[in-house]
Amino acid sequence: MESTREAMLEPIENQYEKIGYISRSHGVQGEVLIIPDIYAPTLFDVLDLVRLETSRGDLIPARIESVRVQEKNNRLSFFVKFEHVIDRTQAEKLKSRSVFADRDVVESLLDSDTLPLDLTSFQVFSDGKSVGVVDVLLENPAHPILQVTTNDQEQLLIPVVDEYIADIDEDTQQIQCKNLEQLRGIS
Repeated sequence: MESTREAMLEPIENQYEKIGYISRSHGVQGEVLIIPDIYAPTLFDVLDLVRLETSRGDLIPARIESVRVQEKNNRLSFFVKFEHVIDRTQAEKLKSRSVFADRDVVESLLDSDTLPLDLTSFQVFSDGKSVGVVDVLLENPAHPILQVTTNDQEQLLIPVVDEYIADIDEDTQQIQCKNLEQLRGIS
């Protein structure tokens, strides 16, 4: 009984972690666009309940009815429909609200979505051919970015997203990439 009581008295900041904020409403059915603070493509696959912060700072539960993932300009976002929000007017009232989830769930999800700690010196390949070597893994709010020195001694930035990364093999220290021709013009 004592451990249950201690858990109830645990400060809110230890129970929940901010995972993003509601950017705007979307459509007439009450959907909202959530911009995540963390890089976790499978974020809403494991969540059916989140907490929305009120103007007073209270966290109220919100059950998720449906989720659609969008990746635009190499940025991840989620269209979410909450059970209690039935139309655009109600969705508009949620604009700019922070979204929280159980800290344990978020931490376990981040552990499963994390990259190897150090990708420096990993060999980068595309279509079976060597492209170059990773110099550094750049942190970015949307997703990490590989800074690669190509075999031609040029710099190439590769976003660590499914669009460009096919596989990361820690044992062989190789990264298999795809669609790199899309990046060559802007690198």
